[in-house]
Amino acid sequence: MTEIRQEHGLSVRRLSSVFEEPVSTVGRWVKMRPQGFAERRRRTCPVSGDSEVRCMIRALCQEDRHLTWGYRRIRALCKRRYGLCLNHKTVHRVMREEGLGRPKVWHRPLRPRRVEKMTPTRPCQGWQVDMTSFQLSCLTTLFLVVVIDCFSRRIVGWTLSRRCRAGEWTAAVRMGLESEGLFTKELCTGLTLRSDNGAQPCSRKFVEYLGKCGIKGQYTGYDAPDDNAFVERVIRTIKEEEVWLNSYETLWEAHAAIERYVDYYNQERIHSALGYRTPNEYAATSCTQKAA
Repeated sequence: MTEIRQEHGLSVRRLSSVFEEPVSTVGRWVKMRPQGFAERRRRTCPVSGDSEVRCMIRALCQEDRHLTWGYRRIRALCKRRYGLCLNHKTVHRVMREEGLGRPKVWHRPLRPRRVEKMTPTRPCQGWQVDMTSFQLSCLTTLFLVVVIDCFSRRIVGWTLSRRCRAGEWTAAVRMGLESEGLFTKELCTGLTLRSDNGAQPCSRKFVEYLGKCGIKGQYTGYDAPDDNAFVERVIRTIKEEEVWLNSYETLWEAHAAIERYVDYYNQERIHSALGYRTPNEYAATSCTQKAA
């Protein structure tokens, strides 16, 4: 509007008649603002402009456990910790200007995978362990812990119990060591056992047992079940071919059935990833080639 008036030399009344607006309205439109008028017109808040208040709010927001807190919680913490009673709008303004607020729509950040797929080149080099559960006909829950050799896909150790403590995980690993003849710490050198981040594999008892045996423990990444893909697939196979097809009355009946299936899996069940050979045949072939 101001540019049009200056370019054509029109009066305020002429512009008022053209735009069919009151003269006072057009006068406000074309009124020249003095330099720095916007800065002087901007309202200043004496509290939010206080450097000490800003430092306090910034310090609270940057603490490790306060990174996701909003302005309401920070305001309450200011009063609780410093005895400083602030308006919630003041705290919100400071956090917005300092870039300390969280976006309204927040998505959980994805954690990168920390480990790669296991690619062992010989038996007893890379093992994986995991646990699953199923119920008896009386709705009693049983917990099955399985340990496999990732090279031969052989089930080397397992336990079935009504409990899911670290002791059951330790017993499954002990069975694997005994079945493979790894009785000393020197024989276990080079063996890596991968597990998830559950309570049992992260317990002190389980970790100390691995250290005592000379086994290197390794955990999967968070939200990355494919890091433990070998044992996850074996557990699925056990459920598809044995557990889901039968109903067990007692723990002993289920234990005997799982024992028969483990023998069948290692000795008779052919595996596509092994060239349609059984795990025992593949392990024996590997040992023969290594000896030759």
